[in-house]
Amino acid sequence: MVRDKLPYEMKSEETKRKIWHATEDMLSKYDFKHLTVRNICEEAGVAYGSFYHHFTSKENLLYLYTKNLYQKVKGENPLPEWINATDYIKCILWHIVVYGSFCEVMGKNLIRYLYQNCPQDLFEDTFREEIIPTIHEANLKGMIDPGREKIYNRPAEELLVKDLEIVEKGAIAWWSTYSSEDSETLHETLEHLIFNMLYSYCSEQYRNSDYLHKLLTERETFQGSIKMDGINLRQNI
Repeated sequence: MVRDKLPYEMKSEETKRKIWHATEDMLSKYDFKHLTVRNICEEAGVAYGSFYHHFTSKENLLYLYTKNLYQKVKGENPLPEWINATDYIKCILWHIVVYGSFCEVMGKNLIRYLYQNCPQDLFEDTFREEIIPTIHEANLKGMIDPGREKIYNRPAEELLVKDLEIVEKGAIAWWSTYSSEDSETLHETLEHLIFNMLYSYCSEQYRNSDYLHKLLTERETFQGSIKMDGINLRQNI
């Protein structure tokens, strides 16, 4: 039997909702650097000290807020019908490009700030929850070439996980710090880099049965399928 919430519990939940909504509203009006715990609380109409009952810091709030937005984006971007759910190599590329598109919508400044200042890492969460299990399934289905194991004396699956992590993190760090208006978009950079890496790891069996490049020949379809609706942030790129 579910008990009724006590008044102090209801008040606590209401305080958290106010802080959350104030953050959402302020991010749609101002650059995130203007956000402080104090002005968030003022916007929310709650006591300054109550903030720390729900969040450990501004960085913790921004991380949780960003993660919540990404969960919504992920829900709105299931695999398109032209990608078979059991084609795990293409699934990996899809998840990574969706994540890159999400970072673009968040903006370079916010992504760089989170990566440099937030002890909780949205990339690590996403990589662990989405990419690593998919790589494991691809390996079980014989899509990954085991040949590297003899050279490096480590499982090919483990090598691919580490290489993908390094490449994706590096691409995001470069994009958020050094890219210019003339540079490729982040999702295009990730698409090219990750495609080449996945292709280099693909087994001959997979290459012969379903050539990976088929996915990239439909570039308009591939990029146009990604939805980023409902994210209302002030872009300060």
